[in-house]
Amino acid sequence: MSLNIPRTALVDTGYWYALLDNRDQHHTDAVNKSQTLLRLRYLIPWPVMYETLCTRFTRRPLAVRQFEAILKTPNAIRLDDNKYRDAALTITLDTTKPHPNTISAVDSVLRLVLDDPATRIDCIFTFNPGDFRDVCLRRNVQML
Repeated sequence: MSLNIPRTALVDTGYWYALLDNRDQHHTDAVNKSQTLLRLRYLIPWPVMYETLCTRFTRRPLAVRQFEAILKTPNAIRLDDNKYRDAALTITLDTTKPHPNTISAVDSVLRLVLDDPATRIDCIFTFNPGDFRDVCLRRNVQML
């Protein structure tokens, strides 16, 4: 990969929780990966921001300020999910799929972003690899 082309990451909500909450079981791993993330251009879809900024999280002012600082870095890209919303809703509400494969609407959006050839994604930061493994393999996206 050429050095002048920025590598792009997609970031799942669980990564933000782990990074910003020292009680999270994945906190140390998230902190260790943060130096890698901060060197990349990283996409934060709006549903991930909504899910991250839930009531429980917003009761922790320090974590909110830290997340705000992350969102304000020049390499943080807020990704509009408009073109993925309807499909994600349909996928999430599909009652014919087997229970073990159920995923949230937010994860449905992330899967659609990962699967979109028009959106360059080199890696995803997640602690739920099973939710994304198939699409990452298909699109050659590294899971971190």
